Amino acid sequence: MANWSGCVYIFTEPRPMKPTLQKHLEYACGYLELKMYEDAVREADVVLAEEPNHAPAMAAKSAALWQANRLQEAEPCLAKLAELYPREPGLWINLAYIRRRTQSLDAAIETLQHAFTANPRDALAHFNMACYRAVQNRPAEALALLRAAVRLDPQLKKVARAEPDLTPLRELPEFLHLLG
Repeated sequence: MANWSGCVYIFTEPRPMKPTLQKHLEYACGYLELKMYEDAVREADVVLAEEPNHAPAMAAKSAALWQANRLQEAEPCLAKLAELYPREPGLWINLAYIRRRTQSLDAAIETLQHAFTANPRDALAHFNMACYRAVQNRPAEALALLRAAVRLDPQLKKVARAEPDLTPLRELPEFLHLLG
């Protein structure tokens, strides 16, 4: 369960931007809201051509590529963001989501471990790892992780009921009791 809609991550830059670059960033975020993904990527790229590590532009570009289902292209940009902001668990969660779909489940699990380092109490990190363990047919680990996720964010019970990755757990009494 990852999601990246709009300019989800707002990063502050230590120094002011040139007004022309600020305008391109605003255009990128505007195009993103309008679901004009190609235009959003183009505008973010203008900023990144001059400032390659500009986090808000990388976030806008990653989000546009994600929403356009161009996950292979979003991966390096999101990986760079996660490298620059290693204490942001959401970046690692989203990167794990992409790597699961573009590389492998093992790559996703390895990536998701960084989210736990960033914040051991992140409910979505626990939830996503529970999904991965369920898919791997490791029900005891999956249930323990799901239990932790629900304890940290009780609203995840509703999400868990509908999550297809958790199908292998649906008939287990512990799963039914946890979500009951």
